[in-house]
Amino acid sequence: MTTIPAGFSNLSNNLRNDHPISFLYTASLAMADGQLKPPAGIIPPVSLEMGKVQCTSCHDPHKNMISDFLVATTRNSDLCNSCHQRTGWTTSSHGTSLKTWNGVVPDPWPYTPTSDITVAQNGCESCHNPHNSGSDVMLLKYQREENNCLDCHNGNVASKNIAAEFNKAYRHNIGNYTNIHVPNEPGQLYTNMHVECVDCHNPHASTNQTATPPYAGGALAGIRGVSQAGTASEPVTYAYEVCYRCHAGSSGSPAAATPRIIVQNNLLLEFSPANPSYHPVASMGKNNSVPSLISPWTTSSIMYCTSCHSGDGSAATAAPHGSIYPHILKLQNLTTDGGTTLSGTTESPAAYALCYSCHSRASILSDASFKQHKKHLQSEVRAPCNTCHDPHGISNLQGNATSNSNLINFRAGVVTNSSGGQLKFEGIAGNHGQCYLTCHGKNHNPLSY
Repeated sequence: MTTIPAGFSNLSNNLRNDHPISFLYTASLAMADGQLKPPAGIIPPVSLEMGKVQCTSCHDPHKNMISDFLVATTRNSDLCNSCHQRTGWTTSSHGTSLKTWNGVVPDPWPYTPTSDITVAQNGCESCHNPHNSGSDVMLLKYQREENNCLDCHNGNVASKNIAAEFNKAYRHNIGNYTNIHVPNEPGQLYTNMHVECVDCHNPHASTNQTATPPYAGGALAGIRGVSQAGTASEPVTYAYEVCYRCHAGSSGSPAAATPRIIVQNNLLLEFSPANPSYHPVASMGKNNSVPSLISPWTTSSIMYCTSCHSGDGSAATAAPHGSIYPHILKLQNLTTDGGTTLSGTTESPAAYALCYSCHSRASILSDASFKQHKKHLQSEVRAPCNTCHDPHGISNLQGNATSNSNLINFRAGVVTNSSGGQLKFEGIAGNHGQCYLTCHGKNHNPLSY
């Protein structure tokens, strides 16, 4: 045999999918990267040859005491950690998990893990291949980024089947993008819109630690985002900062789900504590009288975006991977409004299950907070909650300090001007207010309650 046969050992002349060699490994390079050890900190027996990384940095061609002529074991990422120091790795879920690897990896992946080792022991090689990798980018096993995650997160190793959630009708469509995400992209994605697993999760740092709103839990550890002030936040402190990357003014973000009198599609503005009203994501709410709240919710509570946007069903994750309901809602919330009397949505516990998960249906229909709730929802109008209430928040005041309190931002096309030419709501203390508008054939010029 005069040539190396086809297979893993034949690296070919194209080394783009192999660990780079013959480059100077300097202190400035390590500093620029931020997660490499300085040359003096490299752990023997890994070594540099005249200041460069070479094949012999990892392989000793005269000794095969471990396997593949490696100078150190790959178990527990020991070989990789000789040069790489990924922030958060030693305490991360992937770096410490005692779950047993499923061993299901297609050829030609050379270091096929077996069921006798854990995810932590398999380490870097769970996702990366130092030679003949499936991707030129970061030596990932597969070119499609999400496939590197779904080897485990399909119910075979991880407890939750994330792959199933991404197959639902409404989802963050990670399958739509390949080779778009780059490690050094900015916090806010004004352009180059995309979503990959690593836009929300740092596989080298994420943990299973829980948190309370608004703080980011361990699943979001080590991720960049955008603060409520509109500045870069890296790593994020609050969970909503991850959502702001794409949903706070980016040109490619989805259009508003409902046409509104006050048009707004920027979460950073909608959740601003300076607003007259908002769901309490970035700050405690302003309304100190909400009789319908179901325990443990109170007027001083803060919630996550994922309190509403997450997987549906008990088997799903509390994260916006995918749902059978529009806008990746965890429960149904119908919004159909025909614009005429009794042509909208028939009220029921299921029709507004999302709203009723926090707001007592009995309280709402008893008119405890608004004396016309039952009339609007059931007996005369059949208008869904969505016709009057903008669920995120409203920043415009319409020239009145009490306008747009109580999340009032009417649905355009259904709610039109009053006979006096006005279209607005004015809140009055004690859950009172007045509306200037025409809706479902009835003129309010104004109607007070």
